[in-house]
Amino acid sequence: MNTEKSEEHIHSKEEIFRDSIFEAFSELEDPRNRDRITHKLSDILFITICAILCGANNIKEIAAYAKRRESWLTSLLSLSNGVPCYVSFWWILVLLDPEQVQESFVNWVKSVANLTKGKVRAIDGKALRGTNKKGKSNSFVHMVSMWACTEGLSLGMVKVDDKSNEITAIPKLLKMIDIKGTIVTIDAMGTQTAIAEQIQDNGGDYILALKGNHSTFHDEVENFFNQAEAVEFDGFEHSSYHVIEQGHGRTEKREVYVTEDIKWLPRKEEWKGLKSLIMIVSERTVKGVSSIFRHYYISSLEGDARTVSHSIRSHWGIENSCHWVLDIGFREDEQKAHAGHIAENFAILRRIVLNLLKQDKRKGGIELKRKEAGWDPDYLLELLGVKSF
Repeated sequence: MNTEKSEEHIHSKEEIFRDSIFEAFSELEDPRNRDRITHKLSDILFITICAILCGANNIKEIAAYAKRRESWLTSLLSLSNGVPCYVSFWWILVLLDPEQVQESFVNWVKSVANLTKGKVRAIDGKALRGTNKKGKSNSFVHMVSMWACTEGLSLGMVKVDDKSNEITAIPKLLKMIDIKGTIVTIDAMGTQTAIAEQIQDNGGDYILALKGNHSTFHDEVENFFNQAEAVEFDGFEHSSYHVIEQGHGRTEKREVYVTEDIKWLPRKEEWKGLKSLIMIVSERTVKGVSSIFRHYYISSLEGDARTVSHSIRSHWGIENSCHWVLDIGFREDEQKAHAGHIAENFAILRRIVLNLLKQDKRKGGIELKRKEAGWDPDYLLELLGVKSF
């Protein structure tokens, strides 16, 4: 009796995840010739996600996984024609419209994630190095992603158009994902008046980095803080926050200064909602050698240095907890995918798996957890059985 209940409970976990994927991806247009379809599109996608979760990094490995787990997959999906072969997986990933896949991914995250207001949403770009074409420099596929820093979730991504840059992709990403009540952080590439306006119009706040691509603006802000530092901020309206972090043989001291004194700032009215300027002084000491760096930002937030410090610190999560993990745990940069839309579609499916794995709070790296999911069916079911993040 207990065995039956256990098996019933385990099977329900499979169905929860399967149904959430089926529902979210139900609007996808099947690009195949209808007269030659032998496997449902939803079944192929489900198997692909399970295979990636269990360690598959390319189509050959996905097809091998499907064959090895044919009995389990057939019981769950009722595959009347058996499991798909390599060619079936290949054609689907080549032909599927990545914009539709991306929209489905966003819908799936909405359906399973508990996203909270007031949290940081980091936007950053990542090149898929393995897609670079021989003899053509910088021909790799480049994606811009949004990361929910507190929740540890990938929320969506957009491919940067050929012969373009992140400036054109970021507005598409902001249009796709609900940012109301959140703080959007972007590096200097996204520091554009139109992007600041779009964030504000969509109900979000922003922290945008200033670098050389806005040389005059950057110099004005830098000069202001230089003057303030020269008199130790005496007479300068500001908020400050200081923190010291130690680890891995490194000590880092950060001083965060925020001011709402922007009346003097030229052309400030061009930046919708602009309320504050930010300077972070970072002093890093490694093996007794110290280096000092200064970084400048503009923001629609009020001058609370602690909140600003936390938000900017959180931004680094997209690099450390998302992009780095995709390269180390999924070997993303090593995958050489050139045909059709394979690279983009695979990137989206990896992030579905990353979201699932990030919710498992047990110790261990992503690469090890993927192997364990392939070794241990019960652990795989735990990962698939997520009802909400």
